[in-house]
Amino acid sequence: MGSKMTLAPANIQYTNDAVIGLIESGYDDINLNCVFEKGWTEEHATILYHQLVELADYLLENDLEDKIDLSIFVENFFKPKSLDDTSTWCGGYGKMISVDYKGDIYPCIRYMESSLGTDVPPVIIGNVYEGIMHRPEHKDCVNCMRAITRLTESSKECLECPIAEGCAECAAYNYQDCGGHWNQRATYICIMHKARALANCYYWNMKYWKHGDLKRFKLWLSDEEALKIISQEELDTLKAL
Repeated sequence: MGSKMTLAPANIQYTNDAVIGLIESGYDDINLNCVFEKGWTEEHATILYHQLVELADYLLENDLEDKIDLSIFVENFFKPKSLDDTSTWCGGYGKMISVDYKGDIYPCIRYMESSLGTDVPPVIIGNVYEGIMHRPEHKDCVNCMRAITRLTESSKECLECPIAEGCAECAAYNYQDCGGHWNQRATYICIMHKARALANCYYWNMKYWKHGDLKRFKLWLSDEEALKIISQEELDTLKAL
């Protein structure tokens, strides 16, 4: 049985308890991620790190590490990403087609008026009566989205980030945050991705130690960035694992 959990500044301190609550209710496949909207701070990142360390300890101490699938712990994330990989993270560029009560078709539910409010116009690419891309303005929307790649939407900082692998984005929020343009990536989630990288270093190396595995999860994040989230003592502990 699976479920989805969304982490926001107002609930980040309950992450550990909330996940454990779902596990104890019988859920073994839990997807959880931080919201992409602005509002995250270094303090939130510190809270998330410690919440995830507590959660890692819970899983390992109760022999649940191979029984519970948590999307926030991913072994092959948090490392540099090749420039040859131009794929975007989000399915909101046309892989999550949604239809509203009027029959209008959107690239994703996040492009509807109910999600965007009055900040920017909704993004409609067709309707159930005419089909997709029947009108010129619908074709223009789809062609704009098709032209976007990780290279065109990302800043130099994002492209050169040492933990770019696994860093998520929301195409529709990019559109909203940039005032109706797609080709620029909102990066408010950056500090939380760094917290995840640190917590994943703890989780995977503790798991390797528990199972006698000689592998080690490398921490690609720089000391300077890590120390914005955790103490020097905590960083030394991570490096010693």
